[in-house]
Amino acid sequence: MDIKKANEITTPSAIRLIYGDPGKGKTSTIGFMPGRTLVIDIDGTSSVLKGKDNIDIVDMHDPIIVENGYRVGLPKLLQEIKTNHLDNYDNIVLDNISELETAMLTEYGKNGNNNGVPGIQNYQQLQFWELDLIRYLKTFGKNILITAWEVSDEWQTEAGQIFNRSYPQIRKPILTNVMGLCLQVARLSVSPKTGNRGFTLTPSDAVFAKNQIDDREFCLQEDLFKIGDVDANA
Repeated sequence: MDIKKANEITTPSAIRLIYGDPGKGKTSTIGFMPGRTLVIDIDGTSSVLKGKDNIDIVDMHDPIIVENGYRVGLPKLLQEIKTNHLDNYDNIVLDNISELETAMLTEYGKNGNNNGVPGIQNYQQLQFWELDLIRYLKTFGKNILITAWEVSDEWQTEAGQIFNRSYPQIRKPILTNVMGLCLQVARLSVSPKTGNRGFTLTPSDAVFAKNQIDDREFCLQEDLFKIGDVDANA
């Protein structure tokens, strides 16, 4: 049994989940990650990273994925990265998990016998597969960034207050589990006053978020990966 003293814990490699509406700047945020970065481009938006010398990209046209599909191909691709390429990178990015879910369900539908529509069991298979994928990424010992689109709903508190909640577009049965596996969950938004992009890092009735890396409640887009305890003004 390996027992660690809490006062000997150093800042760990972090899994971060960032989310926001399409076009808000999630993929552009990758450009602010220090060190060398490998992006697994699921939604085909990596062109915004053009010219970044410290970023490499593997996309859905990679032979491993084309040959095996996402269900088998993406785990094989991650195994290839971990076995042969991990020492070359400080950061691994999965962009975007919302599109990955849709692509996986489409794949299940095509391979099934329900006229292209995934069955109920396929949704359960996706959920277990997705959680295993994130747990496997945690074993890399690198900084992991996962992006997601944003969805919202109307939620009523026990006191009768009604809020519009914003949260990552991830299957609801596993959303809490996915967030629990991350040290930081951040919502990207644009200030209507200044036009600055920034991340909400603290949860509220209206926003799903968490920050177990430092004490910041908000930061500018370019400062997300700067660990510290000073909030930024939007």
